[in-house]
Amino acid sequence: MSRGLGRIQRECLRVIEEYEAAGHKPTTFNIVAQVYQIERDRHGNRMCNDAQHTATKRALASLRRKGLVSGQQDTAVFPSGEKHFPHADPATRRALRCCYWTRAISPDAPGARL
Repeated sequence: MSRGLGRIQRECLRVIEEYEAAGHKPTTFNIVAQVYQIERDRHGNRMCNDAQHTATKRALASLRRKGLVSGQQDTAVFPSGEKHFPHADPATRRALRCCYWTRAISPDAPGARL
């Protein structure tokens, strides 16, 4: 039986806290890049592999189930009710799903806003 948070879970929380301290919300990819310390290539891109991405998504899902973090899809809703993912890959014109993460705050916590 597990005795606490795993390494990737702890790192995810650390990254989210750093982004929030700077006034930003990290995306899942930002968290992957920070957790695995992925450097930019000569073109300024960062590439993660499927295993890194999957491990981070599982860690974030576990943290969400424990009530420690909250994730929100970046979508826009048109007046017709149609949902749209605003981030589109210019090369393929396909929508890129983007999830922003924040620390979950209990309503009873001191300084919590409702």
